[in-house]
Amino acid sequence: MARQRKIRSDCNYIIYEMVDERGENYIGLTRKAQPNVDKVVAERWRKHKSRARNENRKWNLYVYLKTGGLDFSWTHRILAVVRGRAEAYAYERELVKTLRPTLNDQYL
Repeated sequence: MARQRKIRSDCNYIIYEMVDERGENYIGLTRKAQPNVDKVVAERWRKHKSRARNENRKWNLYVYLKTGGLDFSWTHRILAVVRGRAEAYAYERELVKTLRPTLNDQYL
């Protein structure tokens, strides 16, 4: 019988903000799976764009990307690197409530 792996609680998570040339923004979170945080965030952003093109999710970010947002140039910045899953999600939630990014629809 195979043993299930214990979920890690000690990983680092990256909280990032994506902003397009019009000022629309999104705050997200991803696990820091590699040493280079910029590459990790770039890969996460690539996945967001792929989901917007190929899936039918109704999240504000994906609707925006699907209806023209993919045509804009986007930049990202790292807001924080947080140790621990629960801590990272709590901090992301706090940032979304405080900064009120235009493309987040969770935590509001």
